[in-house]
Amino acid sequence: MSMNIRVLTPDRVICSTTADEVVLPGLTGQIGVLEGHASLITALDTGLLRLKLNEKWTPIILCGGLAEIDQNRVTVLVNDVEELTSLELSEVTQELEKATLAVESAETNKARLDAALELKKATARVEAVNYLS
Repeated sequence: MSMNIRVLTPDRVICSTTADEVVLPGLTGQIGVLEGHASLITALDTGLLRLKLNEKWTPIILCGGLAEIDQNRVTVLVNDVEELTSLELSEVTQELEKATLAVESAETNKARLDAALELKKATARVEAVNYLS
């Protein structure tokens, strides 16, 4: 038996499917969800959501939000998602390096926060490419 999962943004349904396992990007680390998981509501960080169905992982890059887990149903409400279209490992690795340098060279708190968010997205892209290849 599998879990029902829905990923929603304010303006559209990203996916509505089933999964054997879900890994969420929590604020304090990854949250693994299997069938029969206890009820839970948690905040999500920018990062990689992974869905496993029939031994195959599907990655989705999330931009913050909330997740509710209840009776083998996972509902993920996010601000936005990033589409995974034609990502190349060399390209996303370069983006990760640029984002790391931007964090290190940020001079104001706002610039540091913006750079840190871009670093999280770049890290999620690299992870996504690794799952897709």
